[in-house]
Amino acid sequence: MRTPPNFDDALRSRYLSTGTTTISFTARDAVVFATDTRATAGFYVAHRKTKKVHQIASHIAMTIAGRVADAQSLIDLLRSNARYYEYVHGSKIRVKALTSLLSGVMFRYRYLPFQAQIIIGGVDEAGPQIFSVDPLGGYTSEKMVVSGSGSPVAIGVLESEYDPDLSLEQALRLAFKAVAAAIRRDIGSGDSIDVAYITPATMYRELTQEEKAPLYDQYVKPYLLV
Repeated sequence: MRTPPNFDDALRSRYLSTGTTTISFTARDAVVFATDTRATAGFYVAHRKTKKVHQIASHIAMTIAGRVADAQSLIDLLRSNARYYEYVHGSKIRVKALTSLLSGVMFRYRYLPFQAQIIIGGVDEAGPQIFSVDPLGGYTSEKMVVSGSGSPVAIGVLESEYDPDLSLEQALRLAFKAVAAAIRRDIGSGDSIDVAYITPATMYRELTQEEKAPLYDQYVKPYLLV
């Protein structure tokens, strides 16, 4: 059962500073996502292959940080509403419309909040878009956003190298590099890295292990202790 929060800065910080690293940014006509895969319970590593980037529709995806059960219920809600909208209207729901729905749900339960920080993004008629949604339903439109305990490290890498005109290959490499840097310095992030992207041509797609292998060789293996 969720505990009703006292809306002060310390408690809000506790909700958002969860053990993970999730990032997303836009590049040309694409939206890129990257996350680590470690799930923690305090200082205990609960699972090493947790999925933190999820496809919602062919053109929309989201990353999760926070309480897994809360995030999973929101994923199911968004997926069902995206499918229902497409069935009724014969067209894909807009990214901002689905974000507004998520915001409304989270605001409605603000006194017993979903303990999850969400990054939702996708590509539609308005182009590539990203929205950051906090546990109380507030959301902002972003070009680049990071969440979780590894965010101070990841944001440093992104801000030093990000350019909105990056090619898809450059963007995927930068996303992987940022999460890899967070894994090296943040105890709450670790194990492996998932990378996904959405473009008008491909829609949602995740990199395979074979596609990520050169990135592991460059950004992870040189830092492993032998």
